Amino acid sequence: MNTIHEKDQLWQRVTKSKFFFIKEAVKRGIQCEILKDTCAYKLQYKKKVRYFYDLTPSTTTAFAIYCCKNKNITNNILSNNKVSVNKGMLIKKDDSKVHKEKIYNSLIKPLAVKPANSLQGNNVFLNVNSKREFFSSLKRIFDAYGDRRVSVLAEEMFVGEEYRILATQNKILSVIHRLPANVVGDGASSIKKLVEIKNADPLRKSVDTYKKIKLEKEVEAYLSLQDLTINSVLKKDQQVYLQPSTPSDMDLGGDTIDITDSIHSSVKKVVLRIMKSIPGLSLAGIDYMSKDIFSEQNLDVYRVIEVNNSPSLDWNEFPLVGKRRNVSFEILKIMFPELKK
Repeated sequence: MNTIHEKDQLWQRVTKSKFFFIKEAVKRGIQCEILKDTCAYKLQYKKKVRYFYDLTPSTTTAFAIYCCKNKNITNNILSNNKVSVNKGMLIKKDDSKVHKEKIYNSLIKPLAVKPANSLQGNNVFLNVNSKREFFSSLKRIFDAYGDRRVSVLAEEMFVGEEYRILATQNKILSVIHRLPANVVGDGASSIKKLVEIKNADPLRKSVDTYKKIKLEKEVEAYLSLQDLTINSVLKKDQQVYLQPSTPSDMDLGGDTIDITDSIHSSVKKVVLRIMKSIPGLSLAGIDYMSKDIFSEQNLDVYRVIEVNNSPSLDWNEFPLVGKRRNVSFEILKIMFPELKK
């Protein structure tokens, strides 16, 4: 095994999300080793040893990982623990057309149709409003998986703002507000110019999960629905969205805004209940939607969309707007309490 300290090609094997975490560990005097030909790595501080696989700590159990990888199981566990999730039903490829139609008719539209074990928003269809769209979404998902077994989750959609909450068993580390690609007017610049300015943000170069906004046909079409073009000059502080909200917001140049210090105290209670509901889950990225995250959270105000046991740290550590939080160090302190001294 090679050590990170040797500054060799090992760095190139580490994704940037892990790079920030490992760099922080080295800075704190923690020895780091990547296990040869794996995504697992060993951290040692004094005589204490901890392991990570991807961004899942060894303190997270296999059961917790299994729960998080299957959205239907996650939803059932959370619902049983009085955490608000979208109403949904599971569909298998060999279910009859009549059964699929019954499921479609039993749910309030619009729907979200997605693989029960999807990752990073792949093969997710939102705002499904017709039976034709519903069956088309099912076919495209089953075709995408081919011979691999997959179940599809059809869910009632919830209207609210999207957030990513990074949490441990005991506390919230960070809350960021996710926004689709957008620009804010300065009273003088065109939308095209505002996009150029936004794309010049150094974080869009140094953090690999952030992407530049591309003024493609889809953007122009979405602007035309708002009676705008890329040459339109926006009023000062006028915000215009360039894309509708999708699971691919960040890939299309979306924003992250840190709001950790502003959330209502009841959000913390909900998050701790989520973490306690899944046995053995020590670190998670929670996709959370709320009609108003700054007010009391009740079952009608919020929904938990997904719980990720191996969350990317980039968004929460380096928000495009707002306070930067050293979540890597916070996680290290949980693994190695001695670092607090």
